[in-house]
Amino acid sequence: MPGRRALYPTTFRVDAPGGPVGGRTVGDGPPVVLVAGLGATSGVWGDLPFRLARRFRVIAPDNRGVGRSRDGEPFTIDRAVADLEAIASGHGVERVSMLGASLGGTLGLAFAAAHPGRVARLVVASCAARPSPYTRRLFESFRASLAGPDPRPFGELLTTLAFAPEFHRRFTGLVGDATALYGPDPDDLPGVLAQLDHLRSDWDVMPRLELIAAPTLVLAGRRDPIVPFEETEEIASRVAGASLVAVDDASHSVLLEGGREVLDRVVAFLDPSIAPNT
Repeated sequence: MPGRRALYPTTFRVDAPGGPVGGRTVGDGPPVVLVAGLGATSGVWGDLPFRLARRFRVIAPDNRGVGRSRDGEPFTIDRAVADLEAIASGHGVERVSMLGASLGGTLGLAFAAAHPGRVARLVVASCAARPSPYTRRLFESFRASLAGPDPRPFGELLTTLAFAPEFHRRFTGLVGDATALYGPDPDDLPGVLAQLDHLRSDWDVMPRLELIAAPTLVLAGRRDPIVPFEETEEIASRVAGASLVAVDDASHSVLLEGGREVLDRVVAFLDPSIAPNT
């Protein structure tokens, strides 16, 4: 169990080939990198880093183009992989575990394929390994909602899609709080648009998945309208030995919608010495 000081977050900034990247770190123990989704900074994780910090050293970067990583070259998946390598090296760790959600899951997969010896365990949620015609149209809609004079509707749209209808009904206040986390800072808009422009291009991580050597856990909500369940399910079938956890009533925010049961499974997977519900 970490000391009290270890539960207070600190910020970091490291130099990467595409320019400086930063974020927050908290906790002590085996290192776990949290990789956030589209347009998100480390703040999108809410209290999850602090919950994990009782077991792990949590490193939560801001993706290239936003937050503490605004400066430098525009976002690409390969550039983001180089950022993650610089972050791990900057923290003096050779091997890390990774937990990535949405775009963060895609980046986790790309990193684990590029650096199979540096990833101890990998958890990805609600992500795709290549764009489909459906997701390309969705990215176009996201970009249009951000390119207008008021970007706030993007946060509302993303929040609406990120949670299943029943979750909206049962946890209205929590969903309202999530809107503030999902809506981008106006200063981050150029970086978010750069992320979307890259995601609308012809990137493809699928052929790299066979290179992943780390034990991998894949989480997916069957009601996800952002990344359809079948696209995340395909990842589990392509990564050798991967396990798939399908949450029937969850949408895109499966880590939150899945509740304690899913979080316990993730924690136990990241550190097999920990029994669930401890």
